Amino acid sequence: MAVAPMERLLEALQSLALDPAAAATERVAPLLYFGDSAGAAPLLRKAYYESAARNLLLFEALDEFSAALASRGVSPVLLKGADFARHLYPSAALRPMSDLDLWVSPDEVARAESALASLGYLAGVPEMTPGLARRIRHARLYTGGARGDVAVDLHWSLVGHDTDRRAPSLDWFRGRTRDCRLDATASLLYLAAHMKLQHYDERLPLIWLSDFFLLSQRPEVEWEALFDAARDFRWEAALAATAADVSSRLGLELPPPLAAYARTVSMAIPEHKGGPERAWNELRTLSFRGRAALLKAYLFPSPSYVRFRYRPSPPWSWPLCYPVRWGRALSSAVSLAVKPRRSRPLLGETL
Repeated sequence: MAVAPMERLLEALQSLALDPAAAATERVAPLLYFGDSAGAAPLLRKAYYESAARNLLLFEALDEFSAALASRGVSPVLLKGADFARHLYPSAALRPMSDLDLWVSPDEVARAESALASLGYLAGVPEMTPGLARRIRHARLYTGGARGDVAVDLHWSLVGHDTDRRAPSLDWFRGRTRDCRLDATASLLYLAAHMKLQHYDERLPLIWLSDFFLLSQRPEVEWEALFDAARDFRWEAALAATAADVSSRLGLELPPPLAAYARTVSMAIPEHKGGPERAWNELRTLSFRGRAALLKAYLFPSPSYVRFRYRPSPPWSWPLCYPVRWGRALSSAVSLAVKPRRSRPLLGETL
């Protein structure tokens, strides 16, 4: 008898023998508690109930925000945890969430921001220059609300702005939206890009790989459509590398089409780990217009951003932070220039 995907996932996680602290870091502690609640450590039990309480708070905020959006004629698409907690796992508590990821059309952003403002949400971080996020980013984080502890990541794109070489066809994803959710095929591809094109220089938490594995087991996945879209968006490396991560870190067998794909596609994912190299990589993915906007923001950020970023003391000394920033930028440029030259594939490119 075939073992259900959730049972396979739980067995794989248990075989890793993670201690409770590591399980919490990987965000799979609620899953481990669910798999063996009788013998689970107290910290796993605590993580499970904290996740249940946190997700209840977030979903109440989502209902409130959705009503405010609906009154303005906006219907957001739920992304990642906001979708998976309710539809991919047997209990919402098993999929911890830190925020709500919602995608709206570019022409709906102003109305969505108005809805957030009416509910007491504020931008989480000042922009380096006014309007920069809309010019080169795909989303912006808002925090607050009536409950005071809710974060909403408002997307107008998925991976990269339209000035970004990584950006996909949003029409393809819109065409695969059902009941305010991406279908399994689109979700798989988006997850791979989210992990390997946006968070490529981070260690991915096991919960994200668990999401990917469970989605890959859905019978409605259209494999040829998935592979064709990955090729069209130049996301082949991201899809193959994510599949390889699931196999290597979780030890789980993927569906044959995806397993074969991971073996045949070159996984040229950049290895830069933050700092100036990440900034350089980000610049390389942008169009000329996007690069100009980002460079201007790096060198001449707004006073509000400077005060937020550097916390000058005394407060009136904030103008002195600009020379410090320029000196650091010059130092970073020099360090990149003198490093040994090596192959640096653009994000999403295959060799």
